[in-house]
Amino acid sequence: MKRVAIILKTTKPGAKEVTQKAQKYFLKRNYHVFTSLTKQILKKGLDWVLIFGGDGAMLNVANQVASYDIPIIGVNFGHKGYLCQIDKNDLIKALGALHSKQFSTKSYTRLRAKVIRKTQIVKEVYALNEIVVGGINRAVWLKLNISYGNKTKSARITGDGIIISTQIGSTAYNIFSGGPVLLTDVFSVVANNASFDSDYFSPNTKAFVIPTNTRFEVRPLRYGDHLPYVVADGQRDYRLRKGDKVIIIRSPMVTKLIELK
Repeated sequence: MKRVAIILKTTKPGAKEVTQKAQKYFLKRNYHVFTSLTKQILKKGLDWVLIFGGDGAMLNVANQVASYDIPIIGVNFGHKGYLCQIDKNDLIKALGALHSKQFSTKSYTRLRAKVIRKTQIVKEVYALNEIVVGGINRAVWLKLNISYGNKTKSARITGDGIIISTQIGSTAYNIFSGGPVLLTDVFSVVANNASFDSDYFSPNTKAFVIPTNTRFEVRPLRYGDHLPYVVADGQRDYRLRKGDKVIIIRSPMVTKLIELK
């Protein structure tokens, strides 16, 4: 028996009824349908997860299931819904494609950030779209140093902070901050409402693209109210303390997105 999860993560009108329709569709076809994602359910495995919501819901579930290698697909009830492939008006057709296995899966690179204090990891976060090291008060400018390429290159950043984005995240916060749309599996580094000061870039450089095997190290150069937060996929996870550094690398996990044929 196939094990699938159908997750409702929106309060938009009509979403609950449409979600229940999807549940009934698969129950009639002898699927084992779950409506939550507990550790016990995830450990036993799922064939896929269908999410009703927007991109925020997709990111939330992607982070939950990444370590279990479970593919996901979304029904868009949000605004743009870049990550949600299914339009709610085409639901029945999409359910039929899932049931008849008319789909493929594609693996997308994720990011991992570690906050290091002296020699200890005090915080670790993962992201599908981007990791931001930045502030929340635009009246306070940050000063950060970012080094990369085995610390052989570095840049100083003055402004709101730095965004390190994946390919799939390049159409999210990254693009609204002046970053490039990535057409291949690389990382982009964007100065968020800020500027680079480096021997490797011109003074008006705002972003650059770099391979996914790159290791980044970010250190704050000002303290007190000028200490930044580490933000993973829009979630303000941790505020740095004096002396902390952030290591950002490619995650060993991937996110698998279902692509209907």
